[in-house]
Amino acid sequence: MPLSRASAAPGAHTVSNQVYAGYQGWFNTPGDGSPRNSWRHWANGSTPAPGNQTFELYPDVTAYPAATLATTGYAALGNGQPARLFSSYPTAVVDQHFSWMAEYGIDGAALQRFGSDLLDPVTRQNRDTITDRVRDAAERADRGFYVEYDISGLTDANVERTLRDDWAGTITGTLDLTSSPSYAHEDGRPVVGIFGFGFHDRPGTAEVSLRIVEWFQDQGAYVIGAVPGGWRTGASNTKPGFEPVYRAVDMLSPWLVGNVGDLLPRFRADRAELDGRGQAYQPVIYPGFAWSNWNGGTRNQIPRANGDFMWSQAVAVREAGIPQAFIAMFDEYDEATAIAPAASDSSMAPTNQYFQTLGADGRYLSPDFYLRLSAAASRMITGDTPLVRTVPVPASEGPVFLRTGAELPQDAQPTWTDTIGPGGSANVTGTGGGAPTMGTVTGADRRTGQSALRIQGSAPATGHSHAYFQAFDVTIPVTSATRLSYDFLPRNENGRHVSVDLVMTDGTTLRDSAATTTTGVDMHPGAAKGTVGSWSTVQSLFGPALAGRTIDTVLIGYDRNGAAGGFEAFVDNLTISTG
Repeated sequence: MPLSRASAAPGAHTVSNQVYAGYQGWFNTPGDGSPRNSWRHWANGSTPAPGNQTFELYPDVTAYPAATLATTGYAALGNGQPARLFSSYPTAVVDQHFSWMAEYGIDGAALQRFGSDLLDPVTRQNRDTITDRVRDAAERADRGFYVEYDISGLTDANVERTLRDDWAGTITGTLDLTSSPSYAHEDGRPVVGIFGFGFHDRPGTAEVSLRIVEWFQDQGAYVIGAVPGGWRTGASNTKPGFEPVYRAVDMLSPWLVGNVGDLLPRFRADRAELDGRGQAYQPVIYPGFAWSNWNGGTRNQIPRANGDFMWSQAVAVREAGIPQAFIAMFDEYDEATAIAPAASDSSMAPTNQYFQTLGADGRYLSPDFYLRLSAAASRMITGDTPLVRTVPVPASEGPVFLRTGAELPQDAQPTWTDTIGPGGSANVTGTGGGAPTMGTVTGADRRTGQSALRIQGSAPATGHSHAYFQAFDVTIPVTSATRLSYDFLPRNENGRHVSVDLVMTDGTTLRDSAATTTTGVDMHPGAAKGTVGSWSTVQSLFGPALAGRTIDTVLIGYDRNGAAGGFEAFVDNLTISTG
């Protein structure tokens, strides 16, 4: 079950000792009922289609009502479902997002409010409605929220007036957000974040920025300054002369998206500086980053490393003794920093356009993996759970535990290549001598996509020949409902004696369990399967035979008695699931 935390009493939401996620809420689609009624943030105005997209990580949309989804110009997903995208405007979508926050134990959301949106009447109306729905959703889910202004799109001349007018006229005026029992307060003051002061590419002189901070404080607000990561050292990403602004805010939240080194020394130095000044600290952590689809950067530019990257940051926050943090971001699919559910693999992404998936670093992760990881990180940071240095959540809690078509760079890849594992090998060589092989091949035979797993070699004599290759390192609990499925193509008669095998933590194996395929063929590779030259699907409801055990290793094995000669077979779309 996902981690959760006891709900705070209404009106008790704070930002200290809490972990908030940045919430964009900026996606629109035609027909979503919004004032914009057009594509926004998925693509530039027109329908998203190959070559026309401004987002990197493909979302998992299975939890959203059909009415909140819009059809794109992409081909179907790898699983055959239509490629659709959600709008952030419908109440049902906002409710789903905050329901996830509650289910997985994320304390609340920093609702982004963009300066450029405030200058356009239609976009502002769109934004105000979403803001109103965020308040309602936060109250229903008992999550905290606060407004964070991003001053992008404003100028030196209008940034002060725009923020003051919006806070007084809309946020505390017509929307009356700060009276919500879910609106975050600190020291009894409503929280407001301001992102951009001190960045070279954001407006506001030091004098104007300081006036803005002091004005908000005069209105009784608690101000979080989201500032450049180099605020303390005067690094090149900061404008000079902003030290008085940094000293004025109540809490500092340096923007560290893009940083990849050890953050512990920085966290400690930042905290020591702020402690000496009586200011609070909200460090930023994030899962990874890429924006190749709209900004031309490298694919998987800052890899998520299957959760290790974000977890190392959370560990650094805990080690630095900082009991709160900001996760960037909840729903930022544009730059692949979203923790909200995303496509696990190629089966959940369009087949005719590259998108990053959670499998980009070679391991299957469930769509909700980063929600579960964020929940665990949140509770460790706030001190509710002990410091743990390695990722403590499983790759999946089901119903799918492993799924791969071996597609690069979107699917789980073999942990080992050409490596003999439990079961060993005997009387086998490579097809031209040397050793037999097993690994991902691209452009050869495959059932779907461009890749598959191939095992090949030769039995030089007619005695017992076998080779069991380690393929995937996994930890998968087996229940009576667990099943195995894969597409299979034997290239020759010996290839029919290739089969997927499983090794349990106690050493027992699928091949010796007496489990069969759904058509009654023994799962031991010694029992021939498939038809030479034709793809078929092998399925086995093996759960009853091995229930209560845990799968440790997935093997692909060849095993035959009394036949010499070459063996070659392909495996595609390998899945272990409970349904």
